[in-house]
Amino acid sequence: MKTTLELPDDLMRAIRVRAARSDRRLKDVVEELLRRGMECPPNQPSSDPVQRWRSELVLDEDGQYTNPKGIEDEAFFDALAQLRDADREQPPRDPFSERR
Repeated sequence: MKTTLELPDDLMRAIRVRAARSDRRLKDVVEELLRRGMECPPNQPSSDPVQRWRSELVLDEDGQYTNPKGIEDEAFFDALAQLRDADREQPPRDPFSERR
């Protein structure tokens, strides 16, 4: 079956490079990648609130991650509280002790 897809330029370049390096036809590489992707189970939401929150961040063109929900996102504050609680469970590090 023939079909037309619009793919981002960088993704298409990466697929072309992969095809050229493996000396395979572009259509064969695309088919392999699609089949592999279909074999994977759909992403299940993580039970870890920090991981759930991180998965929603967006990578901007300047390399910075931003939260599309803004600073008022309740999940952000829940994840921050969890990180702080985990940090408090650790004994304070002595900056003058020898590192090993």
